[in-house]
Amino acid sequence: MEKIEFTQGELGAKIQAQLTAGFESHTQEQMAPPYDNQRVNWIVEDEQGNLIAALTAVLLWDWLYIDELWVAESCRGSGLGRQLMDKAQEYAITEKLSGLWLWTQSWQAPEFYQRLGFEEFTRFDDFPAGHSRIGLRKYLQDQG
Repeated sequence: MEKIEFTQGELGAKIQAQLTAGFESHTQEQMAPPYDNQRVNWIVEDEQGNLIAALTAVLLWDWLYIDELWVAESCRGSGLGRQLMDKAQEYAITEKLSGLWLWTQSWQAPEFYQRLGFEEFTRFDDFPAGHSRIGLRKYLQDQG
């Protein structure tokens, strides 16, 4: 019988390469589109070179996943977050993507994204206890 081994942390390079190859092989057998993602970022620094805002995203298939949106406390309410989201949407339109999507927590900014035209497509209540993890998306196929 095979031995099941428990580990914590990152997988070793050899094991990770074998796992990746296994997923890629299965994807090809199923004739699914290749899992090829590309990271894109928008960064804002002040005059001294300090980071004051950033949006990180991953282009996967024909959607842009907004991974992180952060604005320094001193710049919140200035419209910088909206400007970054606008840049991401402009990029998605230029690339002819279907839309944008993201996860947010109930204590973060679901209303901010909804004001930008995002709709809730899923919710995981009590994650963590007393809060929700919310999936939001915005279709773009009518644009561009």
